[in-house]
Amino acid sequence: MAKIGIVGLGYVGAASAYSIVTQGICSELYLYDIKQDLALAHARDLEDMSAIHFSYTKIFHALNLENLASCDIIILAFRKESLKELPSRLVELQNNILELKDIVLTLKNANFKGKYIVATNPNDTITYYTQALSQLPKNHVFGSGTNLDSSRLKKLLAKDLNINSKDIFACMIGEHGDSQFAALSNASVLGQNLLDFYKQKLGKDLDIQELEKAVISEGYFIYERKGRTEFGIGTSCANLAKAILEDRKSLHPVSVVFDDIAFSMPAIIGKDGIEKVFELKFNEKEKTKLENSKQQIKNAIQSVKDKI
Repeated sequence: MAKIGIVGLGYVGAASAYSIVTQGICSELYLYDIKQDLALAHARDLEDMSAIHFSYTKIFHALNLENLASCDIIILAFRKESLKELPSRLVELQNNILELKDIVLTLKNANFKGKYIVATNPNDTITYYTQALSQLPKNHVFGSGTNLDSSRLKKLLAKDLNINSKDIFACMIGEHGDSQFAALSNASVLGQNLLDFYKQKLGKDLDIQELEKAVISEGYFIYERKGRTEFGIGTSCANLAKAILEDRKSLHPVSVVFDDIAFSMPAIIGKDGIEKVFELKFNEKEKTKLENSKQQIKNAIQSVKDKI
């Protein structure tokens, strides 16, 4: 009887719940939001959908965080407040860090021993402090990180090459934010070097800088036109939960907690959470980009250290 809890029923939390129920990922789904009526309404709405979809997932409106303590996985998708304009990562961090502390310590005191998937932004910093506050094993706490960004990367490459994105191995690495980068020296298409394949098929070199800009701007493009992103990140979170519960041993670029930082690297996800992190061999340009990205995250971590 696998149980998943979701904290925060805004657009991301609701989309995650929808994807979980339609895929039948768990037996029981617990929904919690500080706005109780919102969580209750989503639970009822999902029950209606479930009856049409013939899903066997039972959906519960959680009255408090303690109701989620027995869950195998908790997805953190809360956001302190909804803003019409996309806020800076610093503003998001200041808004979300105190709420994170309250949520995680409440669940810790309720003896939650499961795994956290963090969707709340700024993702790497929130992931780092989720593990620090919960004191759970590092492999039991990870962020959605660049999992969605990497899917966007493969989507754009697949369009250029007119192939299926599933045939591409390529990852965005580092911060889930503007300093992330495409680690294309490690990328491949059907076992062939991606950069060589691209030049052979299209007769020109891949403009890596423009590709990175396109990937990063994709989220902004969506947000500026509909005020949110939801379907992509919701499905991403659901699939990460599925990888754990079904012990899929599948590869995902997620925000991994290290000793003094969290940032995205490709990792094998299975029943034990993060089961292996792949140490990629970066070229010199990629090494510089990674160090810059890590410094951005470390600065953010330090900026709220006194609030934890």
